[in-house]
Amino acid sequence: MFDAKKMGEQISYIRTKNKYTQEQLAEKLKVSPQAISKWENGKAVPEITLLCEMSKIFNCSVDRILDPSSCVLRNMGFNYEFIVKPRIPAADYSGSEWPKSISAASILTALKLFFGLEQRRDSKNRQVNDDEEYILQSAITNICFGYSYAPDEWIHDSFLIYGLDYKIHSKTDYSEDEFITLACEQIEHGYPVIIIPKEYTDTIFAVGFSENGQILKGLGFLEGDDQKNAGLNFEQLNQYAGWYKTDCDMMILKPSDKKMPLDKACTNALFRGITLLSNNSHCGENKMQGYGMVIYQNWCDLLREENRKNAVQMECVFPNAFIHYENKLRTKQFFELCIDIIPDIDKELMTLAINQYNDILSFAGEIATIAHQRDSFSKDSLKEKRNHIIEMLRRSREQEELALSYIQRAAAKN
Repeated sequence: MFDAKKMGEQISYIRTKNKYTQEQLAEKLKVSPQAISKWENGKAVPEITLLCEMSKIFNCSVDRILDPSSCVLRNMGFNYEFIVKPRIPAADYSGSEWPKSISAASILTALKLFFGLEQRRDSKNRQVNDDEEYILQSAITNICFGYSYAPDEWIHDSFLIYGLDYKIHSKTDYSEDEFITLACEQIEHGYPVIIIPKEYTDTIFAVGFSENGQILKGLGFLEGDDQKNAGLNFEQLNQYAGWYKTDCDMMILKPSDKKMPLDKACTNALFRGITLLSNNSHCGENKMQGYGMVIYQNWCDLLREENRKNAVQMECVFPNAFIHYENKLRTKQFFELCIDIIPDIDKELMTLAINQYNDILSFAGEIATIAHQRDSFSKDSLKEKRNHIIEMLRRSREQEELALSYIQRAAAKN
């Protein structure tokens, strides 16, 4: 049952915790200090529009103001479990099991489902959980346009399509207790935190905690682990004890004042993709981590070098062949979605480009098969296999350059 007195105590608690006086909060809300006093004494309640405004000021949900029970437990100083449930239940994953190796795209899919933002529903009114958001986010984050294992930076467009934004906090800037408190307060406000490790281990999508925050509860996503990235189930949370002892960053989510239309985010991603895929020269120290056409040349050079050395193993096809296959698949699927999402885009030119990617994917699938069988080839056949891959990469590059010419013309008309 609604309790005005408890809600008033919660407003007072949140106000003082955020270091606002009654006068300062009144000025922000454009009401009198006496109105704030009446709310906090339980003699009156704010209108819903003012509750919404308060939730923005204090970076918390309206529910946190209306239902202070969890905050009361937190202040009593004993261990308890706090779990935030998704706003609307999500159906089991129904997409293709493989490939789904991009952890960032999986995390952003989880974020959309957690906030109940997926409009498509199944017969039980659960959010549909398939590959569509994963495909979109693999493009909006730029990842499907290159050969890398994690985003250099998280593109704000990825969050703005949900009406959210983020801030990254480094563990090195906090004591362990402060870092734990930061995570717990965010979760208590109804927002998950994302723990981003500096080493190769799970990225944690945390929606709960216990043991005063020493254990986080949530889902783990791992770059390259298809099964883990597809296993999104908010009913089966993992426990992460001692998470605060690792070298990591924490992503804090917050509501944004603006929400980016999906067609705008896709258009931005399309133009970034054209630029990245067209790259013919620049690459990082690792010749198989970068963006664009330069990868084709670098990969061929590595294969020729193996032939020159008469290498007894085919080393440069793994895991690059599988990354190549998924990236070309997701790029093609993104272009297919653009036809439906971006108004007035030239569908005929986009379809011509997609047809080229169908052929590229045939080659990519064959290269992935060779990579899967790489340890079974005799030494005498390795040179022939490498030369076959080089030829497929050469032809793929020609087709992708043609596809990009169509995409550029389609984008120019939009």
